[in-house]
Amino acid sequence: MRISIWIGLMTLALGILLSYLADALIQAQATGALQTTAMLFAAVLFVLFSASLLGLGAGLVVHWIIGFGAHWKAFIAEMVISFATFFMGLGATIMSGNWWTGLQVFFTFLIASMTLFFLSFVSLFGGMTEGIGKISKYFRKRFKTRGT
Repeated sequence: MRISIWIGLMTLALGILLSYLADALIQAQATGALQTTAMLFAAVLFVLFSASLLGLGAGLVVHWIIGFGAHWKAFIAEMVISFATFFMGLGATIMSGNWWTGLQVFFTFLIASMTLFFLSFVSLFGGMTEGIGKISKYFRKRFKTRGT
């Protein structure tokens, strides 16, 4: 079993935990201007970190699910899902109605879309090590034939 499912699930769980912590920071009361600024800054950081972890975890889990297919089919499916995820994220951001939720939704879907986009090329080449091996073999072959 590939490791991406376990890393994806752990990242997703950590993103959910940070999301709850960000919600608690948003709901917290501050007394002065400096405390309010610090709370807002911390809340923004927690929202961005949780969104990044949620998007990365979701992208890895979807990559693991799609990875059972043939390499070229997984490449096409991940490419289509990555673009669909981006546009769904734009729509969900507009529909959210809350500034904090919109920020988190936008970055979650953006990171998930980017993760799926980059992992689609990993699926195309059949894995990172196989892909690097195939590419290096191709270039060695091309330069070897040109030199002679």
